[in-house]
Amino acid sequence: MQLKENNKLKLISFLIAILLFLSVNENFKNFSVLGDSTSDNATAWVSDVPLDVDYDRDKLYVVGIPNTVSVKLSGTQTKVQKESVAKNFKAKLNLRNAQIGDDQKVKIEIDGLEKGVDGTADPSVITISIREKATKEFKVTPVVKKERLLIGYEVDNLSVSNETVKISGAIESLNRINEVRAESDTRTKLNRNTREEAKLVAYDSDYNKIEDIQIDPSSTVMNIELKNIEKEVPLEVNTIGSLPSGFELISAIADVSKVAVRAEDEATLAKVSEMFVDVDLSDVKEEIEERSNLKIYPKENVRIATDTPIVKVTIKIRKK
Repeated sequence: MQLKENNKLKLISFLIAILLFLSVNENFKNFSVLGDSTSDNATAWVSDVPLDVDYDRDKLYVVGIPNTVSVKLSGTQTKVQKESVAKNFKAKLNLRNAQIGDDQKVKIEIDGLEKGVDGTADPSVITISIREKATKEFKVTPVVKKERLLIGYEVDNLSVSNETVKISGAIESLNRINEVRAESDTRTKLNRNTREEAKLVAYDSDYNKIEDIQIDPSSTVMNIELKNIEKEVPLEVNTIGSLPSGFELISAIADVSKVAVRAEDEATLAKVSEMFVDVDLSDVKEEIEERSNLKIYPKENVRIATDTPIVKVTIKIRKK
């Protein structure tokens, strides 16, 4: 019995040790230290270090700068581990003396490290283009993709909270802008008026996105107002087949006489003047019969929708 209890205690201690190990490693997931614990030298990688760029943002526009870099730290293990956790250092790019021009190679410096620790950015050298900055104002065109509209609805009015935006960048990039659109990433189908956030995207004349610019603001609120493409039409019962010999039809009446139909556009809706339901008389056996779950349809080959897709028909017959 005591042996079993000792084994249980050992198992519990082992599980606790694993949990502590995982907890510690979670705190160090953004860097890794390479080296022997008995060695004076160690290396650590710290990822997602913000790049601090210094240049005249009012006059210049720079293309090709990454938002973050990885930094390799080298030095004694104690100091490297301390710097990796504290992250008091900075990755810097000084462009104060840079000249306007394309394809310039510049080095990223690591500043603020404790003495005895060296830092190298990855990438350490990047290729950038520096251009004279210009700013223009553009009209915003709100756009809703047609595939988001449920059948029977069309856009009646679109508006945005920012009718114009200022776009900054190289003058040649601004001159390429043909249209600035407000576009929503939402894929929810639309069947009612709504408000949603939309990104602002600039396009050239071939509707390719223009990336090397700054749009301010970068998003807006789009108001979408819809209208129904709907009307009410009569429902006719269409009898097919023949009654058994010796019987005649008194009536075949659906449980609704009119149905509301919706179409993709007004032209399609105008083609539909009535809906139909088929009733086969060849297998009627009783003087009064009900046929349920009968599908209704238009005779025209058009795409429509209705809130009453199936109906019930009561058939009355009598002997001649």
